[in-house]
Amino acid sequence: MLLPFLSRAQTKEIPFALDDRDRIIRTEQKVEAINGKIDNKLDGLRNEMNTKIDGLHSEMVSRFDQLFNFLWAIIGIFTTMMVSIFGFDFWDRKLSLAPLRKEDQRIVSVLVDFAKTQPKLSEILKNAGLL
Repeated sequence: MLLPFLSRAQTKEIPFALDDRDRIIRTEQKVEAINGKIDNKLDGLRNEMNTKIDGLHSEMVSRFDQLFNFLWAIIGIFTTMMVSIFGFDFWDRKLSLAPLRKEDQRIVSVLVDFAKTQPKLSEILKNAGLL
């Protein structure tokens, strides 16, 4: 019973007029115009971003160069300080031990003189390698 209604619903034509075709063409043209504007805006933004990135890159490179120069200066200062401290230490050690060596020489000379009268002391000094 419903079969004639179903066949009628499927065969019903939808009218497609020239106005509809013109409307679709105008819509496509508007979409293409909008796409062109979007592409132009994106190209401008892309160029702007590239210039900003290049500027930031060159600024970052210059800051790294400044940082490395600063680090080299710190290393130079530290090295100079260490060399001067070690130099002063060796100089001071040599200077402070000089009077003690003179005292040692005086004591040894006194012992050698005393060993001339004391044979036992003379034997001890010979064994120690001082005579």
